Amino acid sequence: MTIFHFGRHTVPFSDIHDINLQYNYHANEIFVDLEVNGGVQMSLNLPDSIVFMEQFIQKIKTEKNV
Repeated sequence: MTIFHFGRHTVPFSDIHDINLQYNYHANEIFVDLEVNGGVQMSLNLPDSIVFMEQFIQKIKTEKNV
């Protein structure tokens, strides 16, 4: 099971129900909001959003054999 670590939090990818991605191409910013078990919403700051997306893209590559 893949686990996302950020700050003092640990979230298994299996607990994530949905993500909302906001980005500003010209400002080089990306922000991720996570919806996890129990309906909890978590808004990630820029550094954590980048780490999450890197791990999420790696998860996609692994599962899709890309």
